[in-house]
Amino acid sequence: MKLTAKTALGVDISHEQINLALLKKGADSIQLVRAAHGPVPTGVIKNGVVEKPSSLAAAVRKLRVKNRMGAHHQAILSVIGGPVLIQILELPENVPANIGEFVRNEVKHFAMLPAGKVTSDFCGLKPQEKSFGRRLLVAAADTNKLTESAAALEKEGLNIVAIEPASLAYVRACYHKRIAKKFDQNLLLAMLREDVLALYLFRNETLDFVTTKHFEAADSDDDRHIEWLAGEIRDVIRFYDFEASGKRSKWEVEIVTDECDSLLKEKMDMLPPLLTEVAGLKIRTFEEASVDTPLANPDAAAGASAVAIGLAMKFLQSGDFTPAVNLLPPKLLEARSVKKQGWVIANIAAVVFLLMILSIGLFSIKVEQLNRNTDRKMRTEAIENMRTLVHEQTLLDGQIKDEAQKLNNMGAAVRSGYFHRWDRILEQIAHAIPRNVRICSLSSDGGSMITFEGQALSYEAVELFRDMLSRCEHIKSASLAGTEKDSESDKWIKYTIGCSLTDRKEYQ
Repeated sequence: MKLTAKTALGVDISHEQINLALLKKGADSIQLVRAAHGPVPTGVIKNGVVEKPSSLAAAVRKLRVKNRMGAHHQAILSVIGGPVLIQILELPENVPANIGEFVRNEVKHFAMLPAGKVTSDFCGLKPQEKSFGRRLLVAAADTNKLTESAAALEKEGLNIVAIEPASLAYVRACYHKRIAKKFDQNLLLAMLREDVLALYLFRNETLDFVTTKHFEAADSDDDRHIEWLAGEIRDVIRFYDFEASGKRSKWEVEIVTDECDSLLKEKMDMLPPLLTEVAGLKIRTFEEASVDTPLANPDAAAGASAVAIGLAMKFLQSGDFTPAVNLLPPKLLEARSVKKQGWVIANIAAVVFLLMILSIGLFSIKVEQLNRNTDRKMRTEAIENMRTLVHEQTLLDGQIKDEAQKLNNMGAAVRSGYFHRWDRILEQIAHAIPRNVRICSLSSDGGSMITFEGQALSYEAVELFRDMLSRCEHIKSASLAGTEKDSESDKWIKYTIGCSLTDRKEYQ
C-alpha cells in the first residue's frame, strides 16, 4: 500500500549542496510550488560520512524556513553519502516463503556494506520478454548513517516518511519524457555523483540492468577519469550487443553529473570519440535535466534539482516507474509508532481525568442541592414525605454507581494497551503482493479480520498472493472468498481474499 498526499518535499543532500523541491498534486497534474538550494556547511560531510548531523539539520531547516517550506509536508530524503547498493535480483524457481529474508541474506554477500548493520528494501520489476522469472529491484545502505541523519533532521521539524537513493529519484523524475514508450532503442543512464557512478539500462522502456561503481577522483590534468567512464559504458553496450541479445541495437546514452564536477565538464569533449557505438550522447547536470520532469509548470523547474523533484514525486503520482523502495530504518518507524501510541494513550488518559473531575464536581453539586432540599422539606413537611426523599437518594446513588462503573471501564481500556501493530501488518502485506496483482480496497471488521478486494492478471497470481499472505507473521490464515472475470476488462480477474490476524496478545 502506498502513502497518499497532496504536497511533498524532496530533500536531496550531496557532499556540497542541499536541494529542496516542494511539489503540489492537482486534479490531473503535479506543480512545482517552489525550489531552493544552498551549500552544505564546511566540515559537515567528510568522505561520505556526516560528521555533524545537527549542523546539517540546522542548515536544512534554515533553508526550508527561508523559502517558506513548512514542516507539515511529507518529506522524502535522499541517501546521504555511501555506500549504497542498488541491484536486480532474480528469484529462484522455488519462491522462498519469506522473500524479505531471502533479500537480506543476498545483501550480506556484498562487501561494500557493513556486516549486520544494513537497511534494505525491494520491489518487483516488470519482466522482460521471454523471461519467466521474478525480478526484484533491491536497495540497501548503512543503517547507522541513515538513522543518524534522519533522526537529526526530524529533530529540526522535518517529517521524513521515506529515504531512497538519489539515482532512483532521478529515474522517476525523467521516466515519463525520456524512457516511456521508447521501444526502438536501448537507453543507458549514467549518473555520476561525487565518487559513485550509477548505470541504469532500459530496454523497451523496462529496467533490465543496474550497477554502481566507485572510483578515485583524478587530478584536473589526468584523462584517466574520462577514459574510465567511457570504458564502463562501453562494457555494458558490448555485453548486450554481442552476448545478451545476439544482435546490435540502437543505443542512446545520457550522462548526468554534479554541477560541481568541473573536471568532467571540462573533459566531456573527449567522450564522443571514445564511444563510437553510441548513436546519441547527451551530457548535462542534474539541474539542467529538470526540464524532463512531467510538471505542469516546466518553466518554474528550470535550475531546480531533478533528484529533489523525483524524491517529492514518490507519493504524488502512480506512473510506470514508481519503485516502492524505502530505506527509512525500522528503528525510526518503531519509535514513531510507539510515540504515536503513547500520545493517543496520554490523550485518552487526559480525557478520562477530565471526565472524572467534571463528574466529581457534578456529584458534589447534586449532593449539596439534595441536602438543601432535604433540610427545607424537613422543616416544612411532615414525616410522611420522608419516603420521597429516601427514593430520590436511592436514584442518586444509582446514578453515582453507573457513572463510577463507566469511569472504571474507560480506565481499564486505557490500561489494557492492546493494539494491532498495523505498521508491521501493512509492511508485510506490501512485501507479499506480487507484481501482477493489485489491491483495490482493504477493509476491517474492527477486530481480527481484514478483507482484500482487487484485480489480478491470472488465477495463479491470486493463489500466489493468498499463499504469500498466509505466510506473513501477523496473519493467522488467508482464504480465497471468490474470483470472477472482470466485466469491464477481459484481461483482469476480480478476487476477494479474507485474512484472520494473529491474536493481538501474541506479539505484545
